[in-house]
Amino acid sequence: MAAVTTFKATAHLQDGVKVKTTARQFELTIDEPKSLGGTDTGMNPVEALLASLGACQAIVARVYAPKF
Repeated sequence: MAAVTTFKATAHLQDGVKVKTTARQFELTIDEPKSLGGTDTGMNPVEALLASLGACQAIVARVYAPKF
């Protein structure tokens, strides 16, 4: 039987639309560019999602490619 892993993250709204997110010991600031009402101190949520999908694809390729 495979082990079950639970992932957790928190998101706390700061000033304006800035959000401080944490997962384990890591912190990420999510914000909007100034043109969308933010302070441009971090990726916006769409950019963070796209970066996450890209990272997931790269990791899967790295892990599974040697098995073929």
